[in-house]
Amino acid sequence: MYALSLKCYSHIRMTSEPRPADSVVLSAEAARRLARSMFEAYGVPSQSALVVADHLVENSLLGVHSHGLIRVPQYVEEILRREVDPIAAPALTRRNNAILYVEGNRCFGQLAASLAAVEAVPAASTHGISLVLVRRTGHAGRIGAYTEEIARQGLIALGFCSGPRSGHRVAPFGARDARLATNPISYAIPTPADPLVADFSTAVSPEGRIRLLKARGLSAPTGTLLDAWGTPTIDPGVLYTEPKGSILPFGGLEQGYRGFALSLLVECMATLLAGDDTVDESRYGNNLAFIAIVPQPDFTNRVQQTADYIRSATPIDSTQPVLLPGEPERFRRRRARGVLIDRETWSTIGRLASAKALRLPDPLPAA
Repeated sequence: MYALSLKCYSHIRMTSEPRPADSVVLSAEAARRLARSMFEAYGVPSQSALVVADHLVENSLLGVHSHGLIRVPQYVEEILRREVDPIAAPALTRRNNAILYVEGNRCFGQLAASLAAVEAVPAASTHGISLVLVRRTGHAGRIGAYTEEIARQGLIALGFCSGPRSGHRVAPFGARDARLATNPISYAIPTPADPLVADFSTAVSPEGRIRLLKARGLSAPTGTLLDAWGTPTIDPGVLYTEPKGSILPFGGLEQGYRGFALSLLVECMATLLAGDDTVDESRYGNNLAFIAIVPQPDFTNRVQQTADYIRSATPIDSTQPVLLPGEPERFRRRRARGVLIDRETWSTIGRLASAKALRLPDPLPAA
């Protein structure tokens, strides 16, 4: 059953990617240099700029464009609004046995999440399990990047990410007003080869994908959005105009109680457990929670047996093999010709680059 749902999800992800006709394509190296130069021009130290740029480019290569180069203008604008401190660094502030606390100090979320992933491993090795709570950090990007980092050290990893009240765009089941962020959950399971990695919003769609559709002038899938009056709509612009609409929880109008329940779990794990309040209007950025678990020595071999058993299922479509979590993204990365940037984002990057006298790299020729 999971394999079928993953195939369907993979197809949705494939068809939602920007097409070359309405996108600019950069080589991965050119995209990395561009993002790094942009951040440095706006006051970010070189090493921090490299970490964030690498994360965004990797997301684009994996086909997760909602967390790729489309975020460069957002991050620059957050620096300009003083929501993110470009020179801030996260710090491990407290340990309570297996529970660790990371203070973001309004740094880039990628820096704080990476620190949390690094600290989770030795703490779990000591106690068998660890919990790292992160607060006051900017947008952390793709949460699966950090759970995968933990899993590559041989540990099971769970990740939760909540957003501030200003980022509440998801309606509770049965409501029309947004009360939660898209609140993604991720897990990564070590295997003898690449980890199994799942990373999904507890809403029908991540907000970044709605933003990408709006930038491309495309409609949202039916069953994704409500307007401000609770009427289903396919207009992605309802999230960005007043009064604002909302995204439905995963499961939509009929089964959305499931996504809503998971979203509430994320809110408790990432926001409340860290000592923050959902209703606090002054709270900024992402809260994160990572759990790392040390498995038994033969665990990865048993995972491999399970994976082989699942892959042995006969596919409905003989041209579409049964895939496990993380495989669709790795497949897209192997096939990636470069980094896709929608033209609206490209135009905004150009404007921000011109303000700092930066030259945009030449796009790759059309395929």
